Amino acid sequence: MTRRAIMALMLSAAVLALSGCVGAIGTGTLTPKLSPPIIARPGILRAAVDTSFPPFAGKVGSETVGLDVDVAAAIAEQLGLKLEIYDVNQPAAAALVQSGTVDIMLGALTVDAAVSSQVGFAGTYVSDAPALFASKDATFSLPASGSADATSLIAAIADKRIAVQQGSLAYWLLLDQVGETHLQVTTTLDDAFKAASAGSADCVAGDALVGSYMLRTYPKFLYEGQLGSAYPLGVGVGQANTKLETEVRTILDKLASEGVLQTLRRKWMGDLVPLRVTDVAAETSTTP
Repeated sequence: MTRRAIMALMLSAAVLALSGCVGAIGTGTLTPKLSPPIIARPGILRAAVDTSFPPFAGKVGSETVGLDVDVAAAIAEQLGLKLEIYDVNQPAAAALVQSGTVDIMLGALTVDAAVSSQVGFAGTYVSDAPALFASKDATFSLPASGSADATSLIAAIADKRIAVQQGSLAYWLLLDQVGETHLQVTTTLDDAFKAASAGSADCVAGDALVGSYMLRTYPKFLYEGQLGSAYPLGVGVGQANTKLETEVRTILDKLASEGVLQTLRRKWMGDLVPLRVTDVAAETSTTP
């Protein structure tokens, strides 16, 4: 079974189990709060997402679903606009936003990626972090699940076989901290979970959000904690479109304060604990 097929099945399960959490896109009576040239088309918010990257976005049949779709739908609703989805990767999305063809882009967009892509970062809707996952039947000791600090976790797995996705932040962090000898590098995070399930690896390292979503498929595994600091993911807009940037930022703040973003996060990532931004002197919880 291909990675895309596996992810489609996982998305289908999430949609069936949690249907009704978000209203239908573009239904009901809408009163647009923005018009061209702030948006590309009257009455419509065009959003670029990447359906090759569940649970942020993916395909279930002909339907595009995922966290990014839900967040874009919530933004569109707040603006009194119908939502129109464009399925493109991040570089293509940045070009569409820059040209004004698309109004906003999502898709695990970090602040650094926004800067390098020359798009405006219009606020945060979720935070991610490199994280550790281990089987409930693990034969080695780990600190209390979900609450351990990165130093303790890395010390606990320093001599273990760690399945980790090639090129992920967790990969680069562990390559530096424990060395290449203990890493079992895989093409996808799904392959890393398969390796640990088969007993050829002791634990799994990867993105906290994607890994927590995948626990639906690998229920014998637990989120054990962060391996590094959390970082914000946000919505991109055209750099010159300051009006839209302000509107989107205000809406995201409102959705966060009302608990909507947390509800959407829980829909796709389950009961993952709040991820922490680690400072030299202290650790503080991020939102959401």
